[in-house]
Amino acid sequence: MDEITDAQARLDELIAAAERAEARVEEWSARTFTGQADDGRITATTDFLGVLVSLEISPLSRRRLDATALADAILAAINAAEEAAAAAKDELMDDLRPPQFGRLRM
Repeated sequence: MDEITDAQARLDELIAAAERAEARVEEWSARTFTGQADDGRITATTDFLGVLVSLEISPLSRRRLDATALADAILAAINAAEEAAAAAKDELMDDLRPPQFGRLRM
């Protein structure tokens, strides 16, 4: 009977872990991530997958930078936002790893 009780406890733990994981994924998928360049005058925002959702460019950056430098700064801001999204995903995946359970005895 202890084996059944032990198995039920493990099942309950797995169900609770799955519920926590579902909540974490839902929370993470609603987040956005930003990256900046040109001393914060260019800001890129991505969604949880790293897809660009907005780009803000200061008029000062447009006047101060030539086309190549502006393109490089925009790319740097986008890359920083994508990296932030990827880092958050890695952190989420680490948190979602199930706890180590002993083998079920039959």
